[in-house]
Amino acid sequence: MKIFSLGLILGLVLVLCTTAVGAEDLAVRRSAPEHSRTSKRVWIRRATLAAGCAASLVLDTWSTRRAIAAGAIESNPLIANSQGHPDWGRAFGLKAGACGVSAVLQETGTFRTWQGRNADWTWTGINAATAAAYTWTTLHNLGLASELSK
Repeated sequence: MKIFSLGLILGLVLVLCTTAVGAEDLAVRRSAPEHSRTSKRVWIRRATLAAGCAASLVLDTWSTRRAIAAGAIESNPLIANSQGHPDWGRAFGLKAGACGVSAVLQETGTFRTWQGRNADWTWTGINAATAAAYTWTTLHNLGLASELSK
């Protein structure tokens, strides 16, 4: 039930963001129909996507492993088992799945309204926020590991 609720919330956020970006892209296309549908700054979006996925899959997983080894308990019920230890397969699968879905949505333009320069900047912001959140989580986990190992 928790996974269904999380999926529903993420779906609603995606629909709201799609509608907002779609209206903005439509206004841009009407005012400048000769504007290219692909942005010259796609590389920024791709770099921030790679940074977010690396922070999630590598840094957060590594720091969680260090904190657990020092005696910490995983507090995220989505990836923790009944003893409070992470279910590594589920954690890695959810993170890899989120990165994969994000990459597919960004690269294929599944929602036609999510194309163009403004959509690239929106995705860049989302990707940068993801990288920042997982970097903060990494620093938090490492601090927790050092406290527990004293």
